[in-house]
Amino acid sequence: MLNGMVLRPVALLVLCAFAAFPKNEVVQVIDKDGRVVEGNTSLAAITVNGRKIPLAGLLSLHSGEAASAAETARIEKGLSAIQAFTNQVIASPERKNADAAVEDLTNLGLPVLTPLLQAFKDTDQHEPRPLYRLFERLIPSEADQLDRTASLVRLANGTYLRGKVEPFTIDVGGQKIDWANVRRLAVRRKSVSRDMAVHSLKHSTQIEYLDTGLVLTPSSAVTGKTSGFVRLSWNEDGWTSDANGLQVPGPRYKTNLVDGHPFGALVGRIGAAGAPFLVGVNYNGKGLAPGRLQLAVNDNRHWQNNVGTFRVILQATDAYDVGAAQ
Repeated sequence: MLNGMVLRPVALLVLCAFAAFPKNEVVQVIDKDGRVVEGNTSLAAITVNGRKIPLAGLLSLHSGEAASAAETARIEKGLSAIQAFTNQVIASPERKNADAAVEDLTNLGLPVLTPLLQAFKDTDQHEPRPLYRLFERLIPSEADQLDRTASLVRLANGTYLRGKVEPFTIDVGGQKIDWANVRRLAVRRKSVSRDMAVHSLKHSTQIEYLDTGLVLTPSSAVTGKTSGFVRLSWNEDGWTSDANGLQVPGPRYKTNLVDGHPFGALVGRIGAAGAPFLVGVNYNGKGLAPGRLQLAVNDNRHWQNNVGTFRVILQATDAYDVGAAQ
C-alpha cells in the first residue's frame, strides 16, 4: 500500500525497477595532478571498511594515499610559501603566494598532514598562524587518529569515517577516473548551511580569510545574515561597527574605506585570487564565480588591535560541502 492505495503487481514491478536505478549525482573530482573534473556520474556507491555508502549520503571523500612525486613537490613548495609569509608578516607577494599555497594544500588534503606537522616550530608566536589553521582544514580533530594514511569520509549526517576505500572507477562527465588517481571527491548538494564565527583578528583581510568549506558552482545562490560587533581599535568607539562596516571615517582618519570597502565590514572572496566583495549584515548573491567561498573582516595593515567576532548564518544552493569552516 502507498498513500492509502493498494499497488497492483504491474505497478509494484515498475516501482521496484525505478528504485534499482538511483538518480545520477553531480560530483566534483580533484585528481592527483590537481585537475578538477565535474559532472554527472552513474556511480551509485563507494565501499569503505566493507561498508557500502550511497553517493547521495556522501559529502566528500578525501584520499589518504601517499603523495605522488609531483604532489610532494607541491607540498614542499606550498609549505615554504606559507612560512615565508608568516616570517615576513607583510602585504606583499609573500601574502599572495601563501594564500594560493593554503588553498592548494587544502585541496590536496591528507598527504600534507605529516610534512605539515614536521614543519611546526615551538615558538611563542601568536598571529598570524596560517600553518596552524591549515592543519584544522586538513583534518577535523574528531576524525584524527594514529593512522595518518587512512582516507577520510564525510557523511551527510555529520559523521566521519576513516579507513580503507575499496578501489572503484568513477565516470564524471564522460571521463573515467580510477580511485588510485582521485585526491578528493565531493557530491553536489541542493542546499548547504553554515553557522560560523568570523574573528576580527584571526580572520582579517590582512592575515587570512575564513574558509567556509563551501565550493560554489555557477548556479549557486548564497544568502547570509550576520550579527555581532567588532572593535578595530580596542577602546575607541569611533572604530566599532556591525558587519556593514564604518559609515563615516574613524578618529584621525580621512576615509571610512580600505581596499574599496568599509573598515570593519564583513567581506567575501571566491578562492585565494578572488577580488573581495561586500557581504555585510544581509547578503543575497547569485552568479558568483565558482570556487571556495571565504570570509574576513576588512581592515588595513594595523589589524593587531582588533577584538570581536561576527556570527554568520549562511546558506548556499547547488554547492559542494568539502569541509568544516576553518
